[in-house]
Amino acid sequence: MSTYNAEKRLAKGTIVYMIGSLMSKVFQMLILPIITASLQTSDYGYYDLIVTTIGLVTPVVTLQMIEGMFRFMFNASEEEQKKTVSTVTAFLFLGVLVLAFVMLSLYFTITVYQYPMLIFLNYVSSIIFDYMQKLVRCHQKNREFAVSGVINTIVMLSLQALTLLVFKMGIDGMLLANAVSYTIGSIYLMTCVHIKPLISRKAIDKSTLKELLLYSAPLIPNSVAWWAVASSDRYIITWFLGADANGVYSIAGKFSQLLTFVTTVFQLAWQESAIMEEKSRERDKFYTNTFNIYMKLLLGGYLIVLPFIKIIIPLLLSDSYQTGWLYNPILLLGAIFSAFSQFYGSAYMVFKKTRGALSTTIIAAIINVVVGIGLVKQIGLFAPALGTAVSFAIQWFIRMYHLRDCFRVKVDVKALIVLLTFGIVGTIIYYYGGAFLQGISMTIGTTIFVLVNRSFIMTILKKVLK
Repeated sequence: MSTYNAEKRLAKGTIVYMIGSLMSKVFQMLILPIITASLQTSDYGYYDLIVTTIGLVTPVVTLQMIEGMFRFMFNASEEEQKKTVSTVTAFLFLGVLVLAFVMLSLYFTITVYQYPMLIFLNYVSSIIFDYMQKLVRCHQKNREFAVSGVINTIVMLSLQALTLLVFKMGIDGMLLANAVSYTIGSIYLMTCVHIKPLISRKAIDKSTLKELLLYSAPLIPNSVAWWAVASSDRYIITWFLGADANGVYSIAGKFSQLLTFVTTVFQLAWQESAIMEEKSRERDKFYTNTFNIYMKLLLGGYLIVLPFIKIIIPLLLSDSYQTGWLYNPILLLGAIFSAFSQFYGSAYMVFKKTRGALSTTIIAAIINVVVGIGLVKQIGLFAPALGTAVSFAIQWFIRMYHLRDCFRVKVDVKALIVLLTFGIVGTIIYYYGGAFLQGISMTIGTTIFVLVNRSFIMTILKKVLK
């Protein structure tokens, strides 16, 4: 397939994912005043710790079989698809039973934790939602995938507002809203894909299970290590600084999601295109063009998002969460380096070299934990933010070197230097400038963003206008 067609498909996928993700992010920002006014920083810190722990445990429970299903469904025959889906479904069902037994054992023997049933429902509903989303993407129903994300977000945030404002439920209301929204999102996806013909007890296959495990098994420690890079700071903060500090840090992290919205959108479209272009003669050119577009979008986005955050934080957050503005530049850089690293990490999936992802992630995890623990008493919440940014940056550099033979990407160094220079200036204005200067900074940043991304923006506009 030509580079033009590949880029055209990537642009189309990006548009679909962008619409769904943008709507979700807007709704998430709008509910922040309700959350920060209704929950104390310690309560939100505990809630965030629950969500973080779910992110840690889920890959272990599922053994990353859902990721394996997603990769093996591409270019597979109808019979192979049936074997894959049936085998993964049976495995996940057993995994949920084991999880239920473990959680009951922990609750009645070792320790008592709050909201056991709601936490379990969050685990199960999030697994089913992820499973259904992957199936829909395998069938190239990207529009339905995007709609499911919007449905999930609208239901979740509406129920969170209802439980917080009307029923005064607190954390248990937040957890209930999550479980219900995942369930409704899954039901919608089940209407989009005829899953019943894909599942059969007779189609459960040992050889398929073995092949899936060989692919997915290295992803388990990689996911755990990735969690250590991206989320272990929540435990470090809670241990050394308390749940209050974790609540402030977690809400501050919500603003970096304004930029990771671009990451999520692009990554979803990129994964599919990268797999399809694996055997193309022009794949190196396509990979290079794609990364440079991605880099310009993210670093250009930093110039817009940073001053925007400084302006809107006083409008959205209650006083107890206001200090979170201090950490946003580092959190945004961490999100950018994470995106670059994930871009290269997709190559491990494309070329089925999942073991290579593990070593780089372990190194990054160690760096993150060492920096976070080593500096948290000296510089407070700056330590985990700095640890995350540094660890993702180093991981990106290592992956560039590690994949240099099969994933040949030529970085546009000139654009990188220019955008980083403007980024430094924007960061100085962020810390020392008032609202007026932030407005000027955002205007200049928007101009630079449009200039460096004009080709990609024109491609997107042409697709939309059609």
